[in-house]
Amino acid sequence: MKKLKVDLEEIGDHMQDQDRYDIDFYLDKETGEAIIIDVNILRGLEDGETMEDLPDWQREQVKIAEEILSNSDNYIRIPEKPSYEGYDLMVEFAEGVKDESLREKLAIALDGKGAFRRFKNVLLSYPKYRERWFESKQQRMNEEVTEWLNSIGIEPEISNDDKIVDE
Repeated sequence: MKKLKVDLEEIGDHMQDQDRYDIDFYLDKETGEAIIIDVNILRGLEDGETMEDLPDWQREQVKIAEEILSNSDNYIRIPEKPSYEGYDLMVEFAEGVKDESLREKLAIALDGKGAFRRFKNVLLSYPKYRERWFESKQQRMNEEVTEWLNSIGIEPEISNDDKIVDE
């Protein structure tokens, strides 16, 4: 397995991004860099468009897109996580809350449309539990990113900021 320095949190954020209509995310398997790319440029190049009329600030994207398309073995698309996995994680967290009143409020918040926002709003009144939520969510995301990286033959070099800790 190839060791590679990567930013687990950044890759995790990209995996959680469900809005990929205009942008997509790739991992450079040589450098460990996460790349954000304009999908219209990728599609245009795939369709043989020249991309000459783009403003200067987008020309760098053309170079990156050409690199992704010509060296497809060096780049891999970062997959997105289905939103239900985030919901399931909130349910798991809520069920583990020892404060009965908060557990009940979270259960109510998780019922129906708008659950993500309501869940976070309830936690605003409970700073210690809010911090625990973010820590557990980040730890789970780091674990999932590590599993994905391992599945493509990469062992992440973990910095102190990304350390996976078992509680």
